Amino acid sequence: MAMTIVAVPMMAIAMPGIGVDLDPGTGPLTLIAGAYPLVVAMLLLPAGRAGDRFGRRRLFHAGGALFLIGALLSALAPGPLLLAGARMLQGVGAAAVAPQALTMIPQLFAPVAQSGAFARLAMTGSFASVCGPLLAGALLVAAPDWLGWRAILLAEAALALTVILLARWQPSPEEPSKGGSSRPVETASFAALILCLVAPLSLGPAFGWPASVFLMLAAAMPCAALFVLLTAQGGPAALIPPALLREPGFRWSLVFLLLAVSAPPGFFMVLSLALQSDLGLSPLQTGLVTAGFPAGVVAGSWMAGRLALQPLARVALGIALLCGSFLLIHAILPGMTPGRLWPLRAGMLMAGAAMGMTVTSVMQLGMSGLPKSLAGAGAGAIQTMQQVAMAASIALSFAVYGQALETRPGLEAASTMMWLQITTTGAAALLALALLRLRNFHHRKAEA
Repeated sequence: MAMTIVAVPMMAIAMPGIGVDLDPGTGPLTLIAGAYPLVVAMLLLPAGRAGDRFGRRRLFHAGGALFLIGALLSALAPGPLLLAGARMLQGVGAAAVAPQALTMIPQLFAPVAQSGAFARLAMTGSFASVCGPLLAGALLVAAPDWLGWRAILLAEAALALTVILLARWQPSPEEPSKGGSSRPVETASFAALILCLVAPLSLGPAFGWPASVFLMLAAAMPCAALFVLLTAQGGPAALIPPALLREPGFRWSLVFLLLAVSAPPGFFMVLSLALQSDLGLSPLQTGLVTAGFPAGVVAGSWMAGRLALQPLARVALGIALLCGSFLLIHAILPGMTPGRLWPLRAGMLMAGAAMGMTVTSVMQLGMSGLPKSLAGAGAGAIQTMQQVAMAASIALSFAVYGQALETRPGLEAASTMMWLQITTTGAAALLALALLRLRNFHHRKAEA
C-alpha cells in the first residue's frame, strides 16, 4: 500500500526537474502528472475482481512486477510521451496491487482484530504520503546533476523490488475462486466511464476547461448506462456483483467516501498554494505548517483501532470532528500572518486526526461484513470511489478558489472555498448520525 501511494507525492517533487530537462510544455507535463492516478482509478475495480478470480497473491506479484518495470522505464524515458506511457504502466501495477492489500485484512484477521488492522493500513498510507516528499527531496539533493529527477523513479523501482522479495516469503498462494470472470465489454465500459469522469476533472483546470472536457463528461452517461446493463446481466460474475450492493455497510461506505473522505485533498492543495502565494512562505515552511495534517492522520488511525465503538459510530464521530475542524480553519485563515501560524498548525492536526479516524472506520464499515467471494470486488470499488471522489474534490476546490480570487485575497478566497468541504462533511455527519439512530432503534425494537 505504501508503494502505490508514495508514487504520487514523489512524482510531484520530480515535476519541476522534468519540466526543465524534457521541456514538454504545459499539456504533456499535465499528462505526465495525471497518467498514474488516472490509470489506477480505471483499473482498481477490475483488478480487485481479478484477484477474486485468479488468486490475490498471484495478482499481487504481477502488479509489483509491472510497477517495477514501469518505474525503470520512467527513469530511462528520453521524452515526455514515453515517460507518460511508462507512468501508465506503473499505474497498471499499482491498480493490481492495491486491492489485494486491502482484501487480505478481513481474511487474515479475526473480526475483533480487524479494526486495528485497518488502522495500521491507514497509518501506513499516511506515513507514505508524509515520507514521499521528504525522500524525494533528499534524493534530489544527494543525486548527481546528470541523474536528477530520475533518481526518484529509480528509488520507486527499488521499493517495488523490495515489496516483491518480501512477498515471496509469505505462504503459498490460495486457490483461485471458482466463480466466473467479468466480460471484456463490461470491463471496457467501466474503464471508459472512469476515464470520462476522472480525465476531465484532472486535466480540465490545466487547459482552461475547453469544450472537449464537457463533451467527455457527457459521454460518461452512456458509458454508465451500458455498465449498469451489463452488471445486471452478469450476476455474480459482474465487476460489481449485485450481492455486493445489497450489503448496507458497503453501500454506505461508498457514500461516506464521496462526501467526507474525498474532502481534504482539494482543501490541502489549495491551502498549500495560498500559503505560498499570499503569505510568501517557502515550500519548506508550507510543508512544516501543514505537516500536522498527515501526522494527525496517523494518530487518528491509531485511535480508531482502539475505540470500543461499532464502525458506524466511529464514522459519525470522525466526520463530525472533521467538519468541526474545517469550520475552525475557515475562521482562522483570513487573519493568518507569517508570524502567527500556530492556530493553523493546531487546526491541521485536529483535521488530520479526524480524517484518520474517519477513513479507518469507513474502510472497516465497507469491508468487514463482506463474504470472501466479494472481498476483491469490494476493495476495488472502495478504492475506485476514493480515487474518483479525490479528483472531483481537487477540481471543484480549485474552481471555487479561482472564482473567489477575483474578488478576495488568497487566504480569504481559500476560506471561502472551504464552505465546499464544510457542506459535504456536514451532510455526511448528519447522515451517519441518522443511520446510527435508526440502527439503534431497530436493535432496541428487536430486543423488546
